[in-house]
Amino acid sequence: MADFEEHLPETVDEQDQRLIHDLRLMYRTDDQKAHHLARIQQRLSNSDISKNAQSYRLTANTQHIDASNGNVKPSHAAIVQGRFWQHRLSMVAAVLFAALLVSSLLLVLNRAHQSSIGTSGNTAKPAGGLNTVFSLHMIDTTTGWALNEHGVLRTTDGGSHWKNVTPPSTILTRESITDFLTASIASIATPQTTNAQTTQVLHTADGGQTWQRATIQVPFPRQISFIDSQHGWLLSSWQQPGGAAEPVSVFRTTDGGKVWMNVATALFSDATPPGRLPYGGQKTGIRFRNTSTGWVTGTVTVNDLAWLYVTHDTGSTWNQQTLPLPSGVPSAQLSIISPTFFSATDGILPVTFSDLVTGSGIATDIYTTHDGGSSWQSSTPVHAALSILDVLDMQHGWATDGTMLYSTSDGGQHWTKLSPSTSFKQVTHLNFVSSTVGWAISRQGNSSSFLLKTIDGGQTWTPNSPTIS
Repeated sequence: MADFEEHLPETVDEQDQRLIHDLRLMYRTDDQKAHHLARIQQRLSNSDISKNAQSYRLTANTQHIDASNGNVKPSHAAIVQGRFWQHRLSMVAAVLFAALLVSSLLLVLNRAHQSSIGTSGNTAKPAGGLNTVFSLHMIDTTTGWALNEHGVLRTTDGGSHWKNVTPPSTILTRESITDFLTASIASIATPQTTNAQTTQVLHTADGGQTWQRATIQVPFPRQISFIDSQHGWLLSSWQQPGGAAEPVSVFRTTDGGKVWMNVATALFSDATPPGRLPYGGQKTGIRFRNTSTGWVTGTVTVNDLAWLYVTHDTGSTWNQQTLPLPSGVPSAQLSIISPTFFSATDGILPVTFSDLVTGSGIATDIYTTHDGGSSWQSSTPVHAALSILDVLDMQHGWATDGTMLYSTSDGGQHWTKLSPSTSFKQVTHLNFVSSTVGWAISRQGNSSSFLLKTIDGGQTWTPNSPTIS
């Protein structure tokens, strides 16, 4: 470290040097910053000395006694002494201010890096690889998206290398929700900490090269869903999750996220007006099949009641749909996950069944439709609480509770319990791109996670150690 005391001018007495030496010890910095501080201090000191000398010459010729009121002007000696102390205090104050400014700036930057992600655009650090993965979606074996503590990431080589495509001046958090639709189209919604009643929505249609930014006046985003580069919907709540009821709003964009319109709201009400979403129940998500037809899903604390609402007019009016209960499953609470469509007619609707009293999972079933969602049919339930699912197409799917792993290759009619390798544990996300190749997020405690990859349909998993640029 550069010696800051080397730059002290000769006019600084021993007492000043000791004070500045103490300041240097209190606010240690690197060689470059110390050199800059020394130069600033040198210029400030020389400037003060020059001004002090000039003031001395001026005051020596203007001292007098004001006889009209008897006030005595300061003597020459008093002025010199006052200027001397003014010089000393101004010099010390300048050094102290510079030291405090630099140390405060370093502290703020360090705190900002620790508490947020993606704050400075494409500046992610590769140290430790893809740590703390929040969400992941591989489009195929080479191209995919991820959100982690560094920001929004994109890969084009199967996950070996990731590029940070976070837009500048963006703060993302663990509460950010994502929709990675294609290799080019991605959307992210984040509740804002600076304004507790707003959500920031980001949308790109060119692989993260440019982003559309918008602010919506609602605090807690639940799910964002686009069907193409222009048409998207956002389900957002007006309160933290939990409880038997939840007020929500549905927002819609038709211009790629530039403008969002509130098309439906479920506020505090015991009775639900016709064509409206109910206040009762916890909402789990939203998904549209085309520009007009979509579903909002959820759960309610009543046995055997499906919280499933469909719209055919872009989200303005909603009507409840019923589901046939599967055989062999006792009376239970239904929790419905957003549907996924693979064509205009074919889609799946995952449903988990839980004991209403204990809250423990009883079974998991994947409902299917072949008429565009007008009706849904139960398949074969798996008698396990498998809340983490990934369905590749109408035939292939995987489900896990974080440790056990099941797979189906006939649309859920039969499920096979796999015996994955020991690295498959504490899994929070599954993502398959073929019947053999897939990824999983394994959470290690509350602060870190890493990627697992399989090339044999989920039988064996190996850690993926990517780098970020």
